[in-house]
Amino acid sequence: MTKHRGHSQRGTAFVYIGIAMFALVGFTGLAVDLGRGYVIKANLSKAVDAAALAAARGIGEGQSAARAMANNIFNVNFPSGYLGVASVQNPPQIVFSDASDESSVITVSSRAVMPTTFMRVAGFATLGITAQSQATRRLVDLSFVVDHSNSLSSDFDQVKAAAEQFVSYFDPAKDRVALVMFATSTVVMDPINTGGRGFDKSSLLNHLSGSSTDGGASTSTAEGMYAGWDQLRSVPSSSQAPLRVIVLFTDGAPNSFSGQFSVNPCPPFSGGPATGVLFTSDYPAVGNQGTNNPSVTGVCQAYGAFGYVSPPTYSACTSGPNPNIQFVNPYIPSMPLTSYHPIHVSSNIPTAFPLYVSGQRPLINGTGTGYPDHWQNANNAARNLAETIANAARADISGAQPIRVYTLGLGGLLNQNAGWANETGASILMRIANDPASSSFNPNQAEGKYYFAGDTSQLATAFEAIRNQIVRLSQ
Repeated sequence: MTKHRGHSQRGTAFVYIGIAMFALVGFTGLAVDLGRGYVIKANLSKAVDAAALAAARGIGEGQSAARAMANNIFNVNFPSGYLGVASVQNPPQIVFSDASDESSVITVSSRAVMPTTFMRVAGFATLGITAQSQATRRLVDLSFVVDHSNSLSSDFDQVKAAAEQFVSYFDPAKDRVALVMFATSTVVMDPINTGGRGFDKSSLLNHLSGSSTDGGASTSTAEGMYAGWDQLRSVPSSSQAPLRVIVLFTDGAPNSFSGQFSVNPCPPFSGGPATGVLFTSDYPAVGNQGTNNPSVTGVCQAYGAFGYVSPPTYSACTSGPNPNIQFVNPYIPSMPLTSYHPIHVSSNIPTAFPLYVSGQRPLINGTGTGYPDHWQNANNAARNLAETIANAARADISGAQPIRVYTLGLGGLLNQNAGWANETGASILMRIANDPASSSFNPNQAEGKYYFAGDTSQLATAFEAIRNQIVRLSQ
């Protein structure tokens, strides 16, 4: 009987061990299958997230283009047969809709079917895994401010091509885009739409493709920024987009500014009061740019036409090349205390800004009514004003949203020290953008960013990076 009981207990133990092993294998299998499902779920979610963002970036080129971009990105992130899935909804389902404020909402979803291994024992041959993502592409009001000074002449075809691609990123039915071009004078080629949403993409692209450099070396950055700011301000605050942006492209540092001047007779002109642009040579010579004998010349038309156009034009009123950077221009001996901007379309925008603000590049020997007009004062004033006006645009609280500034510089000369302060053009563009890397970054204003293209082959990528930044802010 004792022997019989021993055999009975051993048999019972085997039963319990068998049941435990079955349960252990079952739980292990469940963990393996569910763990694999979790990994597939995470990657499917990543794929639809990336696809939704891609569609948001591409919506300006139309729904078909946005859909194609989303599909491509989805395939990269979740290729066919990933981790042994039997099937996946590819292309994913993409739905375009509008939010209450007309923003574009893109919803991307997909479903994958995963064959199980151990869970088959429990009757579960497959697992269905779904993922969905949604991106909101908010509306954008954009002033695109483009330098077309003569220093760009050999590269301007490539500049135009990259600028045209940048414009194509924006939705002509919903976004607003203004085009401002500047060199010696500043021209609003395509005003911003103040009566509704959208912009005439064909007109803007035609203006870019048909443009040329203006034949001068003047870079009126301050005036270009002023016009771009003015365009954004002209949209009624009740209908402004949630994101307001100025994008400034240039290949050089500011060297010109607009003001009211008293001009002495300079043949063939009789002289008198004049409002317009005073411009300076780039100094010192760096590579094939600039000169060691700079001059101050004026006064050229500030708005509405390219180049040296009359009236009023006093472009013969030049100090002439001179190694003395404090040689006073005999024809325009004095500069005013402030700039002057008579042309604007928005109400209550300031029309004058001081040529010097504490902490900026100094203007010397001021009299209380003006400054001597020599290269050092005039060039420092041009640089000061570009930063002052950019700061005023970012600090403007008249609109529903703050204004952000992004700058794009082209060419290695922007990284060379020049000017009275022996500074780089890149550092000026960083301050204009309020880039966090700038020494004068203001955390109380909207943060911008400076982008750099060493040559024209990098322009398209740089413009795309700005587009991506704008879209990221729009999510």
